[in-house]
Amino acid sequence: MILLEELINQLEVLLPGNGLVDYCPNGLQVEGKKSIKSIATAVSGSLETIHLAIQSGADALIVHHGIFWNHDKHGIKGVLKEKIYGLLANGISLFAYHLPLDLHPSLGNNWKAALDLGWKDLQPFGYVNGVPIGVKGRVQTESRDQIQKKLEGYYGHQATCAFGGKENIETLALISGGSYKSILEAAKARVDGFITGSFDEPAWHQAFEEKINFFALGHSATERVGPIALAKHLELQFQIPCRFLDVYNPF
Repeated sequence: MILLEELINQLEVLLPGNGLVDYCPNGLQVEGKKSIKSIATAVSGSLETIHLAIQSGADALIVHHGIFWNHDKHGIKGVLKEKIYGLLANGISLFAYHLPLDLHPSLGNNWKAALDLGWKDLQPFGYVNGVPIGVKGRVQTESRDQIQKKLEGYYGHQATCAFGGKENIETLALISGGSYKSILEAAKARVDGFITGSFDEPAWHQAFEEKINFFALGHSATERVGPIALAKHLELQFQIPCRFLDVYNPF
């Protein structure tokens, strides 16, 4: 067992939000019980995720996408009310870490993936509000089809691709989630391929116009990496059960 205050302090050190201009409040979003015997992590603070956290007996839930965003209207009603009621009624503290969990150099959605995939010469890439949250690096030279298969195996998700670049790939850049617009930044950086989560119509044309290979592996799939790594880290740190809640989302 640990105290809620211990978890707050550890997360503030591990995933600091200082200097970040984010789209949401990072850190504790809903306060639960003072003692914690079990922790859960997940991609998003959806109603399904909260129900799973309740069923699993978690005392704290840490997500990448929280339940409060800067553009939200005021008022706790509807689904938001249901989420907060479920958390409070069961004494579950909800934490959210958006950009801090993207950019962490060993546990984040981007750098952790690059390390797992064996990239070399890693450098910061992908600026959001002046802060680099992505990563670029060198890979063993492989065809773009081989890179696609490797990415699909790692993320467990089918890739949507636009092969506008060269056949053999030596350099890649990665920003998880909904960062398809950063394909232009990747092209400017002269990497052979750009990996992200989601895609939209302009990315297809831009891949061919800018002569770069584009891989989209799913917003949710590319942002499971950080929460999974965080669960393992906290379990070792605190010696209490910490599990990743794998909520299905094909987008």
